[in-house]
Amino acid sequence: MKHINIIFTVVFISSFIISCKSSKTVVKDNVKTTTQNTKIFAVDLNEAIKKDAKTNYALTKTKVALLKSKIALEVDKSEKKAKEELENAKNYLSEAKTTADEKTKAEIDLLKAKVNTAKKSIEQKRVDALEKVSTIADEAKTLSERYNKKFQTEKQKNIASINMKYTELRAEEALLRAKIAAQSEKTYIQAQTYLKEANEWYVRSKEYGTQEIKYNIEQIQKDIADAQSYLEKRDKEARNKIAYILRKTSEKIRKD
Repeated sequence: MKHINIIFTVVFISSFIISCKSSKTVVKDNVKTTTQNTKIFAVDLNEAIKKDAKTNYALTKTKVALLKSKIALEVDKSEKKAKEELENAKNYLSEAKTTADEKTKAEIDLLKAKVNTAKKSIEQKRVDALEKVSTIADEAKTLSERYNKKFQTEKQKNIASINMKYTELRAEEALLRAKIAAQSEKTYIQAQTYLKEANEWYVRSKEYGTQEIKYNIEQIQKDIADAQSYLEKRDKEARNKIAYILRKTSEKIRKD
């Protein structure tokens, strides 16, 4: 019977150690995943901004080319230059279309058709050629400036969104590391350090959020303060508190 108890105890302790190691491995994997998600999110939004920037730049070049075409006809009296700039404008419009949204693509197609019509008018030496080029130049100016306004607004929103997501994910990463450290009383001080780091990331995150987001973050910060107080008392309940905070933050990030 004594031997059986010893065997049972050894098996139980072995199982407990394996379970702890497994738990730590899962948390470490979560840290890695969180870091990867941070990078992926930032890259995706950065690519979206790049696409909008390319469209914006190409539309601006279109506007300039059409203005040059108008000057070539009206001032320089050069049909050749006017046609060359109209061709440039077409190429820039094609360039803009490759990265534009569907609504802007439709407007680009319409403008390209008008450029073709204006070019034919110049070739046929029609009296309305200058008027057509002038009209298209004005329309291109309107489209370019409207898109630029939209682009600048979206860029600021996306940058704020990137910053907020990045800081929240870095906070989650710090919390995951705190969870690892909180598994042993020997590393409670390290867990405290990670909780402090998480809180600092949340302070930065509030700079980019709405009032509702700020309120939610403040609640998480209160939970972090609770977990820190348990760690100071060397109370194992700190582990549960950190796990609870992680559940809340994960749900929040998935919702966003």
